[in-house]
Formats: sequence, structure tokens, C-alpha cells
Amino acid sequence: MSVLIVLLILSIVIAVAIGSTYIAPREVYKAIIYKLTNGLMYKDTSDAMVMAIIWEIRLPRVLLGALCGAGLALCGILMQCVTKNPIAEPYVLGLSSGASCGAVAVIVLGSMSSVGITSITMGAFLGAILTGILVFAIGTQLGRTSSTTRLVLSGMAISTIFSALTNLLIYVSPNTNQAKTALFWTVGSLGGAKWEILLFPFIIFCIVMIITFFLSKSLDILLVGDTSAIILGINVKWIKVLLLLLTTLLTSALIAVTGSIGFIGLVVPHICRTLVGSDHKKLILLSSLIGAIFLIGSDVMARGLFPPLELPIGIITALVGGPFFLYLISKKNYSFGGNETC
Repeated sequence: MSVLIVLLILSIVIAVAIGSTYIAPREVYKAIIYKLTNGLMYKDTSDAMVMAIIWEIRLPRVLLGALCGAGLALCGILMQCVTKNPIAEPYVLGLSSGASCGAVAVIVLGSMSSVGITSITMGAFLGAILTGILVFAIGTQLGRTSSTTRLVLSGMAISTIFSALTNLLIYVSPNTNQAKTALFWTVGSLGGAKWEILLFPFIIFCIVMIITFFLSKSLDILLVGDTSAIILGINVKWIKVLLLLLTTLLTSALIAVTGSIGFIGLVVPHICRTLVGSDHKKLILLSSLIGAIFLIGSDVMARGLFPPLELPIGIITALVGGPFFLYLISKKNYSFGGNETC
């Protein structure tokens, strides 16, 4: 874990250094320490313009990427625990599409002058919770079946419907600026990162992380099957509802500031399980760190592949996650908690 923490810090410094104007990593490090110590250290740091580029533009973006990567990886773990299926994640089960649709509806149908981050977050949350209710109601036939294949297929179908509604809202928007702003949610980007919008998703992430960390033993037990978990004294329905609410809340809080970024919750937990198995106490920490590093690296690629053009980060994660998703569903047995195969 300590190695990953060091790697994360190095990733942050290097990512801040890379851009249209290259800044030496040492200068980045000195500028960050200068700000964090309120000027007590490295008083001979870079000029005001370089400091502004580092502190006001690039560092918030990189930190948002780290937060989003860690949060989406955590959401993937929770969704996979609920469904006992390693191909489940907020994007595949439609939560990302529902949250994006809710955010776009607030932007397009509401007054842009009054829309703030809280309003967009609320729209994203309502869209995600509606999607979650529909997916689990249809995918489990109101709790009468536990077919993970049906659940995943229902999520993909509902995701398509909400994506179509999102595109419809963008198409009928009479305001070009609204349409451009709404389009942001369909492709995902860290370009809107500012210090003031980091606080809310960070608080939500910390709350979800703490709760799931304390529930880690219960999450381990859930993987052996609902019947065994009930015998061992676990309130399966209560925990599943709680996990769904936590996933929905965190997903909506992240999408409200980044737009829809898919497949982080699919790729990262699978990689981490090959390293530490299904021990959720280790898995939660490891996935959060690797998810943060993964999305920081994806953002660097999005900014650096075709300069000065900046690709939406959702394209990079989809190019990585799409083939990975096909690989998982092509395996003879992709279920790790139940008896279902595909």
C-alpha cells in the first residue's frame, strides 16, 4: 500500500507538470509545498504565472481525477458485491447514464443562471436512484429472482434508454450554450475542475469509504451467498439497500462534476482481485489507490495524445474498458459469489 501511495503522489506531480506549457516536476513539488505550508517553505518558488497554472488550473483537475477514479472503483466493488458478479459496475448497470440524464435535464430544462453544483448534483442523484430502482425491479422481478445475467442485461437496456433521453434533451435544447454544457455529461471530462467543487464529492467519498470499510467483513460474507449470509446473522436485504444507496450517492456526486466516465469500476476491481483476492478490507483500499492512479494516467493521455486537442476522458476509459468487458463476458464462468455461469 505504501508503494501505491508514493506512486499516487508521483502521478499527481507528473500529471500537473504535463500540459501545453511543461513545468519541471521539481517546480511543481516546490509550488505545492509552498502553498500547503502557507509560504513557510520554498519561498524562492516559481513566478506568479507558473504558480497560478499549477495551483488554480492543473492541480484541481488532477485531484478531481484521483477522487473520481478512487470513487468509481469503490462503486464498482459495491455493485459487484450486491450482484455477486464481476462485470457489474455503475456504468454497465446504467447508474452513470441515469445520473447523466438527470444532470442534463437540470441544465437544459432549468434556468442556467440559477443552476449550481448542488442543483446538478441533485438532478444526477435523482436520475441515478430512479435508474437503480428500475434496474433492480426489472432485473430481479421485484426480488423474485437472483439472476445476475438478467440484472446486467436490464441495466444495459435501461442505460440505453437513458442515454437516448439525454441525447434527446441535448438535441431539443434551444440554447447552444446549454447544449454544449449538457454534452459535457455524455463524454466525461475533468476540464471543469475548480477547488470549490472538490469539497462535496470528497466528503461523500470519505463517508462511503468509512462505512464500507467498517462493513468489509459483512461484504466478504455476502460473496458466499445470501442463504449462508443469513445463517451467519447478516441482514442481507438491509445491507444490499444500503450499498445501493451509497453507490448511487457517490456515483451521482462524481458525475455531477465530471460527467459520465465508464468502466473504471469494472477494470480496476478485477485487477485488484487478482492481487489481493476478495478480502474487502484490502480490496477497498487497493482499488481506491489504483483507481486514482488509473484515471490520472487516462487524463494525461486524453490531454497528450493529439495536442493541442483534448480528448474527453470518457473516450480513453471506454477504449480500455470496452475490450476488457468483452474479455470478461467471454470467459466460461465470470460469477464469483453464486452458482450462475455465462
